[in-house]
Amino acid sequence: MSFEEFRAQFADGRCHHVVVGGFLDDEAAAVLRAQVDAAPFAPYDQPDRGRYEHNRDLGIPTLFDDLRAIAEQLVERPLRVEHVRWLRLRHRDYQLIKDDARDRPVATAHLELTLDFSALTTGQAEVIYTDGMESWVVPQLPGAIAIVQREPWLFRYARYLTAGVGDAVVHRLYLSLSDPAPPERHELPGENPTGPG
Repeated sequence: MSFEEFRAQFADGRCHHVVVGGFLDDEAAAVLRAQVDAAPFAPYDQPDRGRYEHNRDLGIPTLFDDLRAIAEQLVERPLRVEHVRWLRLRHRDYQLIKDDARDRPVATAHLELTLDFSALTTGQAEVIYTDGMESWVVPQLPGAIAIVQREPWLFRYARYLTAGVGDAVVHRLYLSLSDPAPPERHELPGENPTGPG
C-alpha cells in the first residue's frame, strides 16, 4: 500500500487510525528486544487498571526519529516526541480503560504510535480503541506500527493474555507525538507589548 493510500485510510471516518506492517524485520526486532530487555522494568499490578511491566525512561533516539518521520509523512506536518512508554505483557497481563484514562501522558489531541516488536504472534493482547460508540482492534502483529489520532474522548485497553500464550512475551512501545511548540516570541527593542496608548 502506498503512502497516499495510508493517508486516505487514516483520514477516513471519525476516529483516524492506520496499521502499517513490516516496519521491523525479525532480526531488527530481536536486536531491539535485547536492548530493551537490558533496561530496568517496573512491575505494575492494579486489578482495576492493569497488570504489566513498564519502563518510561529508556531512550533510543534513532528509533524514535524513524518512527516520528513515518508519522510526519502520514499527517504531512512536523511532530515532536512528547512521551515514551515501553511495555512487556505476559500470561495474565492486561490493560484497562481506567489505566489509560488516569495515566494518559498527553491530555490534548495528539498522535499515538504503537510499535510491536515481539518475537511471536500470540493472537491475543490486541489493543482496542473506543470512543464509547465505535471500537476497532489493533492486532498483536510483530514488526507492525499503529498510528492513531488520540482525541480526549478516545480511550484504549489491551486484552487479557490467557494461558494459551505459554511463555510468549509481548513487547510494545507507545510513542506520543504532538505538534511542535510555537517558537517563543521575544519583544523587539522599542516594542510596546500592550499596544499604543
